[in-house]
Amino acid sequence: MGIFDYFSTLIVLAPVIIIGVLFVVKRGKYKNKSNAGAFFFEDGSLVLNTGIPYPIPFENIDRVELSYSPWELEHRLSYSLGVKVFKKDGKKKWVFYKGYKTAKLATPYDMEAALKAHGIRCVMVEE
Repeated sequence: MGIFDYFSTLIVLAPVIIIGVLFVVKRGKYKNKSNAGAFFFEDGSLVLNTGIPYPIPFENIDRVELSYSPWELEHRLSYSLGVKVFKKDGKKKWVFYKGYKTAKLATPYDMEAALKAHGIRCVMVEE
């Protein structure tokens, strides 16, 4: 294998390595991420628990919509949940979450109670 082969392999793998390092560094900043569910609260922010956590300060949030299927929640061990965070500046951030009833905030009702406890308006949308 020549130098050109090593160089071309490095070029191909560089984006994967960079994304992996970014993933580890960003997720490593948060203490409450493990088994948190769709989101968690840390340092005055609602943090969307995606591959790379997305923090939104409480003061920037207008409301949060939780979209779920009551039938799926009642009859299955896992459920689908859409979380839409509407910011006061008119922008919104939407994430999809595959929920399991073993997380800290296991159901949409738990999430609603946690949001209200932090003073964030929550709208439940049954699909």
